[in-house]
Amino acid sequence: MKNAQLMALGDMTVYSPGVVLQHVEQNADSETACPVELIEFRLDPFAVSTPHSHPSCEIWRITSGHGRVITDDGELAIKAGDLVFLQPDRAHHLENRGSEVLSALSIAWGRER
Repeated sequence: MKNAQLMALGDMTVYSPGVVLQHVEQNADSETACPVELIEFRLDPFAVSTPHSHPSCEIWRITSGHGRVITDDGELAIKAGDLVFLQPDRAHHLENRGSEVLSALSIAWGRER
């Protein structure tokens, strides 16, 4: 089948203390490259991700927990159910402000992924 294909979750990677990433991987026999990168990530209670930037746009769907996104121009409170759009080439990081795991799905696209 060429019009739909299964994808798989890759290995979990520790990004920074309390922060785990899991990339979605395309099957090796696929003829078409996926135009976006999908990552599932989670932050342990009260964990903080490492500030970073990248040349791609990104949308996060917060699936559990609550916290805040910190960028170079301010802070944004977030909770389960929120969608967050991140501009490319802007420093950002995430803080889990609660006693439960904060988890999200990230979709990235653009110049380089």
